[in-house]
Formats: sequence, structure tokens, C-alpha cells
Amino acid sequence: MLAAAVLATLTVLALLVASGPPPAAASGPAAGISITPSGYGSIRLGPMPGPAGAQEHGYCLQARVAESGPGDVPVGTATVDDAPLAAVLARHRFSTDDTTQAAIGYLVHQRQERPGSMAGGDVDRVRGIIEAATPVHVRDRAAELIAAAAREAGPWTGVPGAVSGEGRRTGVIRGIELRSTTGEPVVGAPFTVTLTGPAVLDATGTRTFSGTTTASATDLAWTATGNGTVRYQVEFPDAWRTTLTVFTLAGNRQDQISYGNRPGHDPETVVVPGPEFPVVRDFRPQATTTVQDVRVQDGDPLVDVVTFRAAPGDEWVVLDGVPVAVPADVTWYGPYDQPQAQRPLPPADARVAGVERVVAHGPGTVTTEGTVTATGRGFYTAVVTIRKADAGDVADYIREDFTAPWFEEVETAVNRFRLEHLSETREFNVVPGGRAFDRIVISGYPADHGDFAGLGGWTPDLGEATVTVYGPLPEPPRTADVPDGTPVWWTGGVPAVDGVHEVGYDPDDPVLAPTSATHTGGDYFVFVYAFDGDDRVEPFVSRFDDLREVFYVPGDPQVVIPPSVVTEAQPEALPGEPIHDVALVTGGTADGDHLVFAAYGPQDPDAEPVCDEETLLWTSAPVPVTGPGRYPSGEAAAPQGPGHVYWVETLLDADGTEKHRGPCGVSWETTVVHDAPTVRTTALAADEDPVAGVEIWDVLTVAGTMPPGAVTEVDLFHAEPGADLLCTAPVWTSAPVALDGQGEYVTERFTTTAAGTWGFVERTRGPDGITLSEGECGELTETLTVAAAPEPVAEPEPPVAADAPLAVTGTDAAWAAAFGALLLGGGVLLVAYRERVRRALDAAERGEDDAGWAP
Repeated sequence: MLAAAVLATLTVLALLVASGPPPAAASGPAAGISITPSGYGSIRLGPMPGPAGAQEHGYCLQARVAESGPGDVPVGTATVDDAPLAAVLARHRFSTDDTTQAAIGYLVHQRQERPGSMAGGDVDRVRGIIEAATPVHVRDRAAELIAAAAREAGPWTGVPGAVSGEGRRTGVIRGIELRSTTGEPVVGAPFTVTLTGPAVLDATGTRTFSGTTTASATDLAWTATGNGTVRYQVEFPDAWRTTLTVFTLAGNRQDQISYGNRPGHDPETVVVPGPEFPVVRDFRPQATTTVQDVRVQDGDPLVDVVTFRAAPGDEWVVLDGVPVAVPADVTWYGPYDQPQAQRPLPPADARVAGVERVVAHGPGTVTTEGTVTATGRGFYTAVVTIRKADAGDVADYIREDFTAPWFEEVETAVNRFRLEHLSETREFNVVPGGRAFDRIVISGYPADHGDFAGLGGWTPDLGEATVTVYGPLPEPPRTADVPDGTPVWWTGGVPAVDGVHEVGYDPDDPVLAPTSATHTGGDYFVFVYAFDGDDRVEPFVSRFDDLREVFYVPGDPQVVIPPSVVTEAQPEALPGEPIHDVALVTGGTADGDHLVFAAYGPQDPDAEPVCDEETLLWTSAPVPVTGPGRYPSGEAAAPQGPGHVYWVETLLDADGTEKHRGPCGVSWETTVVHDAPTVRTTALAADEDPVAGVEIWDVLTVAGTMPPGAVTEVDLFHAEPGADLLCTAPVWTSAPVALDGQGEYVTERFTTTAAGTWGFVERTRGPDGITLSEGECGELTETLTVAAAPEPVAEPEPPVAADAPLAVTGTDAAWAAAFGALLLGGGVLLVAYRERVRRALDAAERGEDDAGWAP
């Protein structure tokens, strides 16, 4: 029995020693106080050195038993579940305050007292005796400690918090805390948060953060470092015990209770995993757009309003507090005669009007500066493109490219087509009861007007225009607009298309003059052409006071009509071309009446028109007026530079008294002089030393102003080697090349079939078929010399005998070398000559004095 007891004691001692040394304290705990219960000796309330193997000091569990210490070997150990008392020891066991240490000793006796020698081993009586002997301030302190411990006692529960910002670049882990068994926050407990995955905590810039719990939950912001899933855990490494260790000593020594020697089933660390969440480091910038002006005019800026945002579920990346700058291109496409069906991407051959770059400095709206302008009639649409490759240093933060749809309705502007009107009645004087006729010439409609059936919010074409005869009027119309209340004599419809419309010729719907005049001086009537306008064509109403559209029904008696003059100048010309004006005289004229025409210019189209001696370009000789009719001015030479030429007609009587003078600067009396169009051509070959079978083509360089609809065709001629090039029957003609502005144009390629001289001749015509430019046969820059293709080299015949090889003579080698040098020199001379020709032509065109042939 004795051996068994000794073995048990040694085993316990070994376990105690193996559990490690007690934790070091900054300074030893206070001693506490001694009390003397009535009828007994003194009892110390406070810490005592632990027995052998104890990691920390202990507290007495048996009053009035001999004090144990490091020299005593426990005969047994056990644990008791007393979380509140364990919480008191966890927080205060190293206190240097005697009252606090006495209060702990008092609480140990009151909660965990074991039978000893006092009061016959009656534990309840011992508690009462100790309570009666303990000073009030110690008991009060004990009550404070146990009350606080009750709120903080374990087992503790770690709260990992919740995550905001899932799927984004930044976010916050909110609500990290440690709670006691009552749910109260535990204050002052150390903890560590550790992330796994592509994110860091902002507080440290790393994946870990260590801190201490407070009365409020802890929030930690995070930032993604890549795309993926992030996991994290929160570790509380110093969780308070919920049990205490009891050392049982021999019967003559006090048993002790201690916070040390923690058992495995009372874990020291609380680890709680947080929810996993997705993160992204980059984002998808997107844009929604709308045009600032749906309707524009020629030369107006095309302005787009672009609103940038991150794609749904993404957030705009912010670096150092500043949103990253994202460049985007706004590409304007057009003009198109009709709005096109919306497509995800522009067609490969979509015509581009211009590109403007904008930069988004975060979500918000950016307006383009309008550097792209409406250069023609029709529909323009803007497409916003964001390219990762254009983002420079921040490209890594942009996940993918973005392109807005092509021809979105809100992204489409229209420069509506404008009508031109030139009309004239067949005769001015119509007998009462007679028929009136009008010849109306309209241009400016789209070629397919009437075919467009509408698309989305764009309305269909209006198919008909209206012709109205206003009258009877007591005098010729004097205003451009039709006055309210003007009587309507006749109304008819004509197709809303370009062309000549003959009005009044339908026997079922004639324009009949009244059988008698309403007004004493006769009745005036005027034809007015009107189109209400649609989404492709602007509204138009011809002038009410256009005397070419007036007819007169005489009254009884006949009255003398004062003369009236209406003019129309040549609308366009090139520098140096003949220009002219035409006057239509109506009403009564007298002998000696004559017209004088004056042209003023060239003038800046954007400046106020000026018609004085300083701007005078040309004055006609007097043109006799012998009665109502048309009178041409004669021809003047257009100025050598572009600009506007303003015509003014003056009607004078025989003695030079002015009877009528036209205004300066009206549109129908303006001739627009364009830049003279020029076409330079250059023949090119696929090889520098061309031989038969090589591809050749022609390059057209266009300068100046080409009229819309101008096209170029190129004829190709061939002459055998040594023969002169004759340009009579072309061997090939290029497809027509449409010229829509200045720049270079290239014909398709032709594959030569023989050696000799090959020459191109360019021919450019306007939309009316008039030749604007024509090359000459044999121009140096349009001529190529093509050599014959080399003969295939025959395989050498086998030698006659192995020991008798044929000799290569010096003469044969010399001829071969000379022939090769000749071919090489000829190619070099041909290329050098062609380059000299081009330089000379360029210099001559620039007007340089030294445009010679020197190399």
C-alpha cells in the first residue's frame, strides 16, 4: 500500500512538473491580510506559494490547516468548474493590492472551501465564521470582483464579424468581438485576424492584424490584390479558464486552488472562422451616352454627353483616394441617308466622321468638346469605346474592353437634308378664265426619299409636298412668308422627290384663272411649294414674294404694272471659270430702260457681305430691257481664290435714274467659288524593277474642293518595247473611284502581260458629267517600263567524260558580267529617273523657281 501511494505521488509530481513553469508576473502578488475568527487563531486571506509542480501561486481551501508550499508534493489533482471565480483569478491573481488579494482568498473560501480542522470540518460553519471575521471593505471588494467576473466569465465565444464588399475591390469586415457566457463583450483580450487569398487588411497592408478587444466591436477594412476567394479566421490566444486546478495535499497540509496547470479540456485559444467572400482587384468601366443636339446644321459641332460608371456589381477603382482615370474614344460615324438598325458593333466598313478622346476621372458625366463637325447631310451616330490597352499605368485595374452599341437612337444626330427650289410660271399674264401652269424644279431630297418606313423613334418619310396657289391679291406679294388669312385659290400635291414637277397640266385638276378680276387693277396669284418636313428633310416653303411664281389676271380697265426684277446668280464655280447672273423683269418697262449687273468678291463666307467699290470684282455693260423677260448679265471671270461673290442688279431708265436696285448678300444672288480641284497621279509597280507579270496600279492625290458625286476612272495603255505609247484604245479601265474629299485614292491592281511601256491616263468627271481633270498620254509619273520576264535556265548537260570537263572561257564570263551590270544599271536609272520626275512636278506645283531636273 505504501509503495502504491508513493508511486501515485511520484506520478502526480511528474505530471505537474511536465506541465511547465508558471507565467512570470511583472511583480509578485500582494500578501493579502490575516483575520482572526472568534475562538480560533489567525487565518491569512491571500495567495500562497504553490506546491511542488504548480505553475503559479495558489489560494488556501482549508482554514486552520498547516500551510502548504513548494516543498509539499500533491497527492492528487482535480479541476472544478467555477467560471466566475476563474474569471476573477484570470484578471486579478497578480494584483499588488492587499485588499484585492484578500478578497480573492475570501471568495475561494466562500465558493470552494474543503473540510479541515476548523468547526469540526463543517464547511458551511467555516464559511460563516470566515465571513464574520472578514472586514467589510474586503467583503465589498469581493462582491465587486465576483459581480464583474460574472459578466466576463467564459466560456468565451468569438464573433468573426460579417463582410461587406463581396465581389468588389474594397470592403470591410465588421463586428469582430469576443463575448462572455452572458453575451457581454470581453474587453482587453488580444486577438489576431488572418486572411487567406488575394486581399490585405488596410490597417497593416498585410494579411494579418493583431489587436485587443474593446467595449465596441472591431471593424477592419480590406483591399483586394487580385481576383479570387478570400477566407479569414479570428484567433483569441489567451482565453480565460472556466475551470480551476485543485491540488490535494497530505492530510496535515492545506489543499490549494490555482489558476495554473490548465487542463487540455479547458482550451486556451478560441479560433473562429469568418465567412469566405469573393474579391476583384479590377473593374469593368462602362458608359451610357446621348447626343447633346439631335438636329444639327452644316459645320455644327457634334457633341456627345458621356456618363461613365462601373458595371453593375463592380466599383470604380480608387488609388490613394483618387479614382483611376479611364480614357475613352467617342467615334462619330456617318453621314448616312437613313438611320441604321442598331448593332452591337459598328460594321467593318462603317464610314467614320471623326474621333474625339475623353477621359473619365471616376464615375460621372463628360461632354465632348465638339471637334468633330457635321460635314454633310444625313444621320450621325456616336459610339463610345473603352480599351484596356489605352489605359496606360492603370490598365491592370480594367478588366475588359467596352464598346457601346452602334446607332443607338439616343446616340444619333441628324443634319437634315435641305431643299433647293427653282420654279417659274409658264406665263405671267393669264387671260380671265384661262389656265395657269408652273414648272417646279426641286433638289435636295435624299435619293431614296419616300422609301424609308421609319425605325424606332424615327418617323417614316412624308411622301408628298403641297403646291398652293394664293390669290386673288390686289398687288404682287411683298413678303417672304405667306401672311395669315391670305386667300387660297388652288391646292395640289406632288411627290416629295427631286426632279421637275409640272403643275396645272392635269386636265382633271387644272389651275383656272377667274373669269373676271376681283380687283380693279387686276388679280395677282402666286404658286408656293411647301414640304412639312420629316426626320430626314427639313421643312421648306418657297418664298411668297418670288415674282417668278406670280401670274396676273388683268382687270377692266387694264392697268400699268410697275416693273419688278427677280434675279438668280450662278450658284457655284471654280477659280477662273465664267460666272453670270440672270434677271427676270416683269411689269411695264419704258424705252431706254436697262440693267447693270455688278459682282463683288471674293469675300469671307462668315463675314458680313459688303458691296462697295473696294469689293467690286466686275461690272457688266448696260443690258437693254425691251419688256418683260429674262436678261443675262454676260460672263465674268470668277476670282482666282475661293470665297463668295455677291451680285447686285440695278434697273435704270434712259437718263440713268435708278428704278430698282437689288440687295447685297442674298442667297440667290451669291456665287460660291470653291478651291480648284486638282488630281495628281502616280503609277506604281509591285517590284522596283518590274518585269512582265508584275502588278501595277495608279495612286490619285486629290486637292481642292471636289463637287459631291465626282468620280475618277483610269485607262491603261500599252506599247511594245521600242514603240511609241499611243493612248487610243485602253487595254484596261479601272472601276470608278468616288472622290469624297481631299486625300489619296488607289485604283485596283492590274497584272501586266507583256514587256514594254505601260501608261495610265486619269479622267475625273463631276456629277453632271463635265470633265474636271484629265491626264495626258505618256506623262512621266504615269508611265512604267516593264521588262520581259527572264527565260528559264536550262539544266546543264552531263559532262562527256569524268576526266574531260568543259572549260569556261573568259569571254563567256565577261559577257555574263557585263549583261548583269547593264540590267542592274538600267533598273537603278529607271528608279532614279522616275524619282527626279516626281520631285520636279512637286516643286513646280509649289511654285518654286528651282523646279529643274538636277538630281
